[in-house]
Amino acid sequence: MSLRILEIGVYGHNGELNSVKLNPSGLSIITGASKTGKSSLIDIIEYCFGREQCHVSDGVIRQHVAWYGILLDRGGSRIFLARRNPKPPKTRDPDVYYAVGTKLEMPERVDWSSNLSVSDIETILTSSVGIAENVTTVPEGQTRNPISANIRHALMFCIQDQDEIDSRKILFHRQGEPFLPQTIKDVLPYFLGAIDEDLLRKKIQLDLERKELRKLQKLASEREQLASLSAARTEEIFREAQSVGLIPPGQPPARDIALSDLRAINPVIQEVPAPPDSTEPIAILRRERASLRRELGILKERLRQIRHVEDVAGGFAHEAQEQRARLATLGLVAKGDVETCALCGSTDVHVPSAAAMLETLSGIDAQLSQVRREVPRLQEAQGDLVAKQNDIEDALKRNQGQIDALAKQDDAFRTERDSQLRLARTMGRIAYFLETLPPPPTATTSVDELDAARKRVEALEKLVDPENTAERLTSILNLIGDYMTRDSEKLDLEHSGSRLRLDIRQLAVVADTLDGPVPLFRMGSGENWVGYHVLAHLALHRWFRQKDRPVPGFIFFDQPSQAHYPAEQDRDGDVSDLPDADREAVFKLFKLMFDVAVELAPGFQVIVTDHADLRDKWFADAVVTRWRGQGLVPQSWIDARG
Repeated sequence: MSLRILEIGVYGHNGELNSVKLNPSGLSIITGASKTGKSSLIDIIEYCFGREQCHVSDGVIRQHVAWYGILLDRGGSRIFLARRNPKPPKTRDPDVYYAVGTKLEMPERVDWSSNLSVSDIETILTSSVGIAENVTTVPEGQTRNPISANIRHALMFCIQDQDEIDSRKILFHRQGEPFLPQTIKDVLPYFLGAIDEDLLRKKIQLDLERKELRKLQKLASEREQLASLSAARTEEIFREAQSVGLIPPGQPPARDIALSDLRAINPVIQEVPAPPDSTEPIAILRRERASLRRELGILKERLRQIRHVEDVAGGFAHEAQEQRARLATLGLVAKGDVETCALCGSTDVHVPSAAAMLETLSGIDAQLSQVRREVPRLQEAQGDLVAKQNDIEDALKRNQGQIDALAKQDDAFRTERDSQLRLARTMGRIAYFLETLPPPPTATTSVDELDAARKRVEALEKLVDPENTAERLTSILNLIGDYMTRDSEKLDLEHSGSRLRLDIRQLAVVADTLDGPVPLFRMGSGENWVGYHVLAHLALHRWFRQKDRPVPGFIFFDQPSQAHYPAEQDRDGDVSDLPDADREAVFKLFKLMFDVAVELAPGFQVIVTDHADLRDKWFADAVVTRWRGQGLVPQSWIDARG
């Protein structure tokens, strides 16, 4: 569906309209002096087509315009779009007005309210131009995300502003902005038709079929794994049942027999009798044991004391016996002289009297007698204590035996309980295993499903094979190259006689010469750069229109004659003073645009803004307005606002 521009206008702060009406098809020329707003028409078109920011230059237009408007023709109906001019220094404004109708005209005054969002513009125009649901293809190994071509992308092939048309480095509109070169490379195959219109549906179907194939492959793999794991698990459960005595010992049989044996196990487990409560008897015995140990400690302390006394008495008796023996040996008892020394007979020393010594000896004898009488009593008491000690130790042994017996009784019950718990756990594992046992795999059906899914995927992969797209794109670019080569003969350009082609990888025109390929950036002079830009875009739109591709049916060239007729030489558009070669080049350039526009009518229009104003009738008939002394913004608006 061809989308063409019927009228472009601006609304002043007084609500009035000033516009330029374009020819619905063929060539439309807006000629005029500099600073009249010719180049701003491109910015107005982009802004009304949904570009987020307004790129109209700050100055007269931004100061004296309230709304921008554009009237579009889409075949059976018309679309009017208006966007409010953001007040400088702002570059965005959310207010949008939209209207549609079969005989719609551009409103003479602003009498509307905003009724649309900026994002809705893209949706409406994308649908209006006929862009179907699509998605770009990203080669494997590249990280960028696929994108869907829309009206903003299509517009990049419909505009050549004055900074682009004479560039040797960029060929397409906005190509110099970050990331857009790759975007152009991604969406151009779709707009050319190299990508099948039904490709997205086939890709979606391929994705679904691949998911189904992966699902079937996963199920088949799981079935194989489950079969293998089930056999191993069956053997493991069977051996566990054997270990607790549920199944007789021996080598596990085949899986089916083992499962049958497991299912035949009696699920009833004998209940373990509750053990008697041995806590209190053991506590009593332990208290008794503590009492016996305390009593035994007391006895041992008394024995120690008695033995200590016995040892002291024995020592005393021994010493006393030694003293008596010494006194008795000297014969002191038989001598009655008490004045002389018993040893030397001297009378000069003072010695105890014999009576005193005898008294001492008698005392020692009395003490020895007392000791001899007490020792047997100590020995008797010691014997009683030892006997009591033995009795207590025997009682402790009996006590420990009773405690050990009760502990053994508890261990027996505990062992029996643990055995029953293990048996119950095993029974539970067997029950869970049998309940969760997967059904037997249907291998034959799975193989058939996998084969069918693989065939469907393979068939779709062939349909969406990138190589097919690449071959189709190469064929289309060759045909576009033929258009460029043929049309180049109508212009006096360097390499005009060479084979021309559009290199989508470099986004450039390339001339294949005898000396090798020459890309646009290696060609000299602005005349060549402008000429090849015009050739390339006219060739593209010839293809777009012939194949009814979803690209707007217009191409906008801004200042195509600037290489031959720069602004500083403008004399009311008269090119008669130009050198013959320049005048002839300008004529041929406009005549080529005119011829192609006529050839592709009625669904195509070429819009040109330029200083040149040729005197030829076909040129004059194509001029829709001459801005000399006036421009896009009327002088009355400027005067009214001072």
